[in-house]
Amino acid sequence: MQNFRYARPQVAVHWVAALVIVFLLLSGMFVLEDMPNTVEKIGNLRIHMIFGALAGLLVITRIAMRRRLPAPPSLPGDKLAHAGHMSLNLAILLMAASGMLLALQSGALDAVIGNGVLPENFKDFTPRKVHGLVAKIAMGLIVLHVAAALYHQLIVKDGLISRMRLGGR
Repeated sequence: MQNFRYARPQVAVHWVAALVIVFLLLSGMFVLEDMPNTVEKIGNLRIHMIFGALAGLLVITRIAMRRRLPAPPSLPGDKLAHAGHMSLNLAILLMAASGMLLALQSGALDAVIGNGVLPENFKDFTPRKVHGLVAKIAMGLIVLHVAAALYHQLIVKDGLISRMRLGGR
């Protein structure tokens, strides 16, 4: 088992991003998707937009940190892991971008700020279709990410998860 870990700021940003992204996916799927576009939805949308922007910024921060801070030594399968991480980062950035485009195109941003109304239906907008599709892809990538981490920890037993754990070295 290799003992070298990611830097603490990388670990912190990873776990904060993970929590924010899971919150967004669950709230988008189980709260916002079926909620009618009435004034009651605006508060939930406001939270979703703020956390969506935060998720995008956290992913950009993770990418910048990855370029500046040293990475732990490579493990077998690192090329595949890198492809998975890049795919997940791209999916989250696409969701943030499509969410921003949807907010602008549909007038939802104006409604959230207090100067407009929500459209009758978000599903009529192309960015909403992209947002929904990429959300499903992101969920699949997250499942693969967690499964791979558990495989390494429980089957391969190479201590992979310890590289990203919270706490001291």
